[in-house]
Amino acid sequence: MKFLFHLWDFCFPDRRSEAEIARERQFIEAVNSLKTLRTTDRGGMSIDPEEIREQILESREALKHLVDSAHRKASGAPTKS
Repeated sequence: MKFLFHLWDFCFPDRRSEAEIARERQFIEAVNSLKTLRTTDRGGMSIDPEEIREQILESREALKHLVDSAHRKASGAPTKS
């Protein structure tokens, strides 16, 4: 089986950039780290929305330093539509 993978890679090399390959690998690792991800036999997926919400809030807090303080909205301030 390993031989077939090597043959496939030789016949059809991956022409994507290293950055794109690394981004795909990060995405796969992130999806694999989800605790409540479920897949069906037909290829459907479901996940607990609370887990996604928690991850978004954690990421937002961790990356807050990247946003210029002049562009941050005050918490609880009304937003314009």
